[in-house]
Amino acid sequence: MRKPTSTLFTKILSWFFLNLLLVLAALTLFFAFQPQVDLHDFFGQQGSDRLRAAGMLIAHDLNQAQPEKWTEILARHGAIHGVDFVLVSRDRVLFSPTLKTLPKEVMLRSQDALRHKGRRKIMRQLLQKNTEVNKKCLSEVEEDCAKSILLPKRYGRRTHLIMRSKEPTRYWFGTKIPLVTGTEEHRPMMPSLLLAVSDSITGNGFFFDPLPWMVVAASVLLISVLLWIPLVRNITKPLVRMTRAAEEIAKGNFNVSINEPRADEIGRLARTINNMTARLADFVKGQKRFLGDVAHELGSPVARIQFGLGVLEQRLEGGNQERVRDVMEDVEEMSKLIRELLAFSRAEMHSGAVELEHILLLPVVEAAVRREGTPTVQIDVQIDPEISALASADLLTRALANVLRNAIKYAGEAGPILVAAQEKEDQVILTIKDSGPGVAEEYLDRLFDPFFRPEPSRNRDSGGAGLGMAIVKTCVAACKGTVSARNREPNGFAVTIRLGC
Repeated sequence: MRKPTSTLFTKILSWFFLNLLLVLAALTLFFAFQPQVDLHDFFGQQGSDRLRAAGMLIAHDLNQAQPEKWTEILARHGAIHGVDFVLVSRDRVLFSPTLKTLPKEVMLRSQDALRHKGRRKIMRQLLQKNTEVNKKCLSEVEEDCAKSILLPKRYGRRTHLIMRSKEPTRYWFGTKIPLVTGTEEHRPMMPSLLLAVSDSITGNGFFFDPLPWMVVAASVLLISVLLWIPLVRNITKPLVRMTRAAEEIAKGNFNVSINEPRADEIGRLARTINNMTARLADFVKGQKRFLGDVAHELGSPVARIQFGLGVLEQRLEGGNQERVRDVMEDVEEMSKLIRELLAFSRAEMHSGAVELEHILLLPVVEAAVRREGTPTVQIDVQIDPEISALASADLLTRALANVLRNAIKYAGEAGPILVAAQEKEDQVILTIKDSGPGVAEEYLDRLFDPFFRPEPSRNRDSGGAGLGMAIVKTCVAACKGTVSARNREPNGFAVTIRLGC
């Protein structure tokens, strides 16, 4: 059984997902090492906008209340947005419902952000000091020109604070908010920085909501898979069908045809296989017809030779008579070969015209046992008299006779030969087992090929032309069945015939 990872479909999909991972890795490396791309702006803009909007509402509520109530107001807004809000003034006055002090690096960055001048004010000062740039950037439309030349990096496009602190790890977003202090008559502005704090990099969705990005990524992946799977199926399904057809052809079944009405390489391959199958079928059929014709033509001369040698043997005496007997044995072997060739050819040539019927299995097996059995070999038959199979009685008897003949010849002295049958689902399974030496594993696949004799367990010296098992396969195939062979453990050999019922 093939492993799932060995299929072409799995390999192509694996390459597809690997390609996605490589693209993702390339984008990550690009953003990580590309100085022109600011990841804070790329991912932090959403958090900055949300913090700015929340800051306006918080500033309004803080301006309407006394400083003693600010901590409570920050706690209420923090519960709404799922983060902790902290307010830091330029004088390092801290308002927080959860923190008593800020980490040193956060306080330094907060104070640095509060000391920065506005962008337009800095631009105005820089343009006044640099007349050359002032000539190039004469209008506000060209403000980006001077901004790119003169503005320091820390006064770039970022208008919010983003940082991470350690021990414990926390993520901070900050923005300036307008606050006023003092009495109704005199309420000066107090520069303040509103910080949103969270243990999560997403701030529970306040800094950055990953759901839209996850939906986009899942949609891209789903669309890609929906586009790729039909493409892969369109390639692999025909290959699977062609593989099965090739396996049938390798078994000697040429009654297969591949219908792939395509104009691409797969369609051309299917048509080539069909043409090859047709030519192989014609070649094999012609070869078998030739063997049958040769065997038929040789039958009469060999019979005349046998008759003549018999007459000659009666007229000779002494050593000459022995030499004639030796020649008669050789002629008898030739006659047996011719009979096997005729049986093989007839079974192949007439397999398509066989009429199948339901027959009781036990009488057929007993007939084969009577034909091939000998007094010195024990053959045990264990078959229910009620078991029937869809087959031809003559062909099945011939197949069983050949199997039993081989078992008696090569394993008759090793122990009893068992013939058993059982019904399983819609099949009848007939098994012939012996206790002989078996066949080398590398020869099992070729055992049913014509003229094949496995070595060294069975060879020419022990008799046979290598057609016995080929005749078995041909007869069983004519009965719409299958035949297989295997070695038994620790020793022995078994042939299994499967027929319809």
